[in-house]
Amino acid sequence: MKKTVLYSLLFVVLLLGCGRESQQEVADRTVKVQTALLQEHVFRKIFRAQGMVEASRKGTIASLVPGRIDKIYFEEGAIAEAGESLFQVDLENLTNRVELAQKDLEVMRASRLTTQQGVQLARIKLRKADQDYDRNKKLYEANVISTDTYEQVEMGFNSAKVMLEGAIALDVAAGAKEQQAETALKLAQKTLNDSHPSVPYRALILEKRKEEAEFAGTGTPILSVEDPASREVCCRVSAIYWERLQPGTAVDVFFGGEKVCSTSIYFRAEVIDSASRTFEIKAKLPADTSLKSGTLCDLEIILTERTGWGVMSDAVLPGREGRMSVFLNENGVAKEVDVHCGLSTDGFTEILSPEPLIDKELIVRGQAFVREGDKLEIER
Repeated sequence: MKKTVLYSLLFVVLLLGCGRESQQEVADRTVKVQTALLQEHVFRKIFRAQGMVEASRKGTIASLVPGRIDKIYFEEGAIAEAGESLFQVDLENLTNRVELAQKDLEVMRASRLTTQQGVQLARIKLRKADQDYDRNKKLYEANVISTDTYEQVEMGFNSAKVMLEGAIALDVAAGAKEQQAETALKLAQKTLNDSHPSVPYRALILEKRKEEAEFAGTGTPILSVEDPASREVCCRVSAIYWERLQPGTAVDVFFGGEKVCSTSIYFRAEVIDSASRTFEIKAKLPADTSLKSGTLCDLEIILTERTGWGVMSDAVLPGREGRMSVFLNENGVAKEVDVHCGLSTDGFTEILSPEPLIDKELIVRGQAFVREGDKLEIER
């Protein structure tokens, strides 16, 4: 019995000794940490979406005239400069038509010259007949010439007037035919020009729809082209963002996890699709973008952007009653301080009302093992 009591007392003494040693260890606990000051940082609120790259200027170049395709000047993937002919249709036949129209015009102009000369001659004859009529009229009134002679002169004068009217009518008709020939030449020349069409922008050849020596009717597609400089990224966004996504809103474009470029929204649809409850936005891409049409890319649409004070996000820990907190190095001792957080961007968290923390050392490494009152060993 005495031995039992003795062992019990010895056990209690050992427990008390261990407790004092534990308290001594807790009181002397030192944690290795790293610290940093608050930093100014650009914070963003971002909406992420996916978009498709498309060219705003694109189309299918069709044959404007029927005929055999003589030559296609560009292969798929080639670049045609603005105004360069893309292909040629039935050049020989259309050139011959232009030459024939030119000859017809020359004939009509020669014919018009003849009728103009006829009008001039008829005017000369009319003046002579008018003079003869005036002279013979005076002689007839003076009873110098017979009635028959006077009537013959009068008839010649009237005939000269009719001949002038006829010559003028022939000249008008010749003039109309000359104009017809000029129009026919213009049409033939336009048809020839239409046989080798171009586009008013620098065009990338996407696809050949026909090959050389094939027949192409009017409207037959020959080439598909687009303007690489007109590429843009398009996407559909939930209607709840319609008010916030204004033209001019900044957009960062990513592909394969890497940022490709920064741009901004230039188009926002004014109509929301009733079935999907979405609307379309478009943002132009830089002319030197590496993204090709049809590429699916990631978008970060910047809803809010501001500069503020922040700290590495890992330094902010859940605090009491759902609040957030950070630890400070205060003369080598850890001190917990509640904070109000704003936006988080690129691994930094915005600290609202940061004035009390500016120029203070915040624990940014090892904070998960720190309790208030711990001694700190600062690692530089």
